[in-house]
Amino acid sequence: MTSTDYEHPYRPLGVRAFNLLGTAGADFGLSDRLDVNSLRDAARRRTGLSDFGDDGHAEALEVLVASINDEARLTPIGRVIQKSRLTDALVQRLRIQDLVTRHPEIENIDLGTIILITGLQRTGTTLLQRLLCSHPQIRGITGAEALVPVATGETAERSERSRRWRAMLAQRTVSYLAPDFQAIHPVGHDQAEEDVLLLDLNFMSQTAEATMTVPGYSRWLEDQDHIQNCEFLRRVLQVLAWQRPTGAWVLKTPHHLEHLDAFCTVFGSASVVQAHRDPRVTLASFCSMVPHGRGIFSDQVDPAEIGRHWCRKTQRMVERAMQVRTGSLAGQFVDVSYYDLIADPINEVRRICEATGVGFDAVAESEAEQFIAANPQNRFGRHVYRLDDFGLTEHGVDETFAAYREAYAIPFEDDQHGSPSADPPPSPSAEDNVPASRGRPERGLGDRGFVGAAVTAFRDLRNPKAPDFAPVPDGVRIDGTTCLVTGANSGLGRAAAVELARRGGRMVLACRPGHDGVCEEIKRESGSESVELVEVDLADLRSVHRCCDELRDRGIRIDIALMNAGLMTPAAQRSAQGYDEMFAVHFLANRVMIDRWLPDGVVAPAVPGGDRPRIVFVSSEAHRSSASIDFDRLGEFVPYGMKDSLRHYGVSKLALCTYATELSRRLNRRGEADCGVDGDESERLEVAVHALCPGGVATNITRGAPAPLRSVVDPLIRLFFRSPEDAVEPVIWLCCAPEAGSSTGLYLHLMHRKQVSESAADPAIGARLWEASQVMVEQSRGLQ
Repeated sequence: MTSTDYEHPYRPLGVRAFNLLGTAGADFGLSDRLDVNSLRDAARRRTGLSDFGDDGHAEALEVLVASINDEARLTPIGRVIQKSRLTDALVQRLRIQDLVTRHPEIENIDLGTIILITGLQRTGTTLLQRLLCSHPQIRGITGAEALVPVATGETAERSERSRRWRAMLAQRTVSYLAPDFQAIHPVGHDQAEEDVLLLDLNFMSQTAEATMTVPGYSRWLEDQDHIQNCEFLRRVLQVLAWQRPTGAWVLKTPHHLEHLDAFCTVFGSASVVQAHRDPRVTLASFCSMVPHGRGIFSDQVDPAEIGRHWCRKTQRMVERAMQVRTGSLAGQFVDVSYYDLIADPINEVRRICEATGVGFDAVAESEAEQFIAANPQNRFGRHVYRLDDFGLTEHGVDETFAAYREAYAIPFEDDQHGSPSADPPPSPSAEDNVPASRGRPERGLGDRGFVGAAVTAFRDLRNPKAPDFAPVPDGVRIDGTTCLVTGANSGLGRAAAVELARRGGRMVLACRPGHDGVCEEIKRESGSESVELVEVDLADLRSVHRCCDELRDRGIRIDIALMNAGLMTPAAQRSAQGYDEMFAVHFLANRVMIDRWLPDGVVAPAVPGGDRPRIVFVSSEAHRSSASIDFDRLGEFVPYGMKDSLRHYGVSKLALCTYATELSRRLNRRGEADCGVDGDESERLEVAVHALCPGGVATNITRGAPAPLRSVVDPLIRLFFRSPEDAVEPVIWLCCAPEAGSSTGLYLHLMHRKQVSESAADPAIGARLWEASQVMVEQSRGLQ
């Protein structure tokens, strides 16, 4: 099963060591930038040639290299690989130009029948391509040819051996650097590959934006005329045909979907086969492939950015293709449904051959059947993926691709295969597997134990990617607002209370009994006199109701509620009402308080034109690795020891994240996001509800542990984790940033926007948790 921990790319030990050395070298002033002139000089030295061809590639190379240097944030090994790839591309340009100069007849070669397979990524195009390539009369471009169109050697046999060796080395390198990639998109030196790899030699392809973060290059590429690019492709195909003639070609790449006008202009008689599949699935599947590719070159992999970029990009691709197809070229197209292909691949291949004038006899059918038998689905592993890992929603994707779905009658895949957790019918392609099942625990903190959790938190802090949000400037004030912070007597809650008071907030500190002096401390540190105390023991619902009564009777109206209090017990402990204590503190107390505050007017939804109150929950990434919520034993006290404590902590945080997501839905039904990427729904919001994980923080969360354990753990926490004052940035951003007040449902990890786990985001699970816990809320009213 492929990893979904996209933000932490797989790193073999040797690569980690190389990156450390490379980073140290950069710190000592060694250049880490690519240089176009140096790349050209290296290619000239390797070949003894100098003519790269005058076809407009020079500008593309300049733009690409500039974007890599300025935006891609490559690791040392990533820079080495990109430098090698770009140099190899220039070497191939020199050799292609030299071969055509010595053999001008190459440019007169008739390529014969051309079948282009295109469509959105992950629509079965690889399966179609390789099935057609099994036809005795059709050839494609092998992986070896795509990487080395012109090989060198004393004989043709040695040249071919050299080409195959280079391709095998590249395949093994990818498998070493990104083992999961083979499960998502299997590659082989002797199998048909995408002709986009030939466009890489012209530095004008989608490969760069799929494998690196290069938005500047991507924007430039969209503005170019791609006719010259297709003319370069035709020239390279002629070079390959000169070496290994054929009467019919099958090409394949989603890249051409964006530029069908240019392709059909250059390859006028080509037939275009367009594959179709539910965009919900294709986008999620492709987005999950991108981080595995980008992770080879960079430590800075941002799933949300990937989702935004490729949602927009794929929408552009299908819309441009639809425009082309409404014109005079419409008769050149053959449409293939992914679901028809899976159900009867032989029939679909026969239909394509008939439409393109290629015979499909018993021999061709036998070859196709043999290919299917030799390439079962999931041969290289099972590929799992989720839309919400990339900040996308099904509703948003449906709206984005509504016209495309209607134009080609594309069904929703759930209607084809049942629930998203079900495998599709047997398929000979590993290109397109299945979405991850709902409720599946994600690999995270909770199943790694205390040591693993600590190491993960330390790694997150010491290897930060560029934050998605800047800290809230000191000048941003919240004068006139009332802020309540639970657990404000120590740790992150105390640091947040000081900062909110410093910015002008009237502070209400909700603390356990015995902390009378905290008000004076926070007044002194913040310079604000507007600080007051209410006592509450969140492990006792009777105390929770007393606190709610006091807030109501004092006429307090909360503008910002920071639900921060938390603890981690070293073993199972009962709350005052007999629940698991972590469940009671992290979830149930918050549920009861907010259920009281809304009708009591302590928190009041915004009126038109009024300020929106904010409710911010401090949660944990541990929620991702927790088992699904056990509704039959919800909150029930179950004895456990230290070994299982973190797992139960994660379960309580999963309940909290699920509740926060459901609360956001219920309080803002008119303002639910209606697109797969960010949008302005602020005028419809009534209450902004957010959650966050602050990362590793040096707090007294282990206060319930035995003294001998605390004497060991607490010094290590203080040594390796951030202080509460340093860790408070995401809390303040959600409480104070104007952007957080005009949206709802955000989840931050450190200062990075992420999605909560699939289980926490599932509306059905959220509704069930709401209904099940409502019984507990009603029962607690008898304690008032």
